Amino acid sequence: MSGFLLHDYVLTFEIADPARGEGLRDLCKSELEGDEITSTTWEISTRLSPHELERKLESFLAEGDRAAYYYLTDTKRLFRVDLI
Repeated sequence: MSGFLLHDYVLTFEIADPARGEGLRDLCKSELEGDEITSTTWEISTRLSPHELERKLESFLAEGDRAAYYYLTDTKRLFRVDLI
């Protein structure tokens, strides 16, 4: 066993500024190694905790933008977190 814990998320977002939206898509593709469901919805498995993920996402959000992620825990419970 490697000792690394992966966290599973489904992230969906609505970003008004095209450049910030593209930046978030690039983050999902590269660093977060996500799988694109739609251009604004991604399935992500990462070592980032929910708090760390939120900190990454905050830099892409401005007034009026919306983002939410669904977090699947190891006990198969699903949590939705809205970032506004």
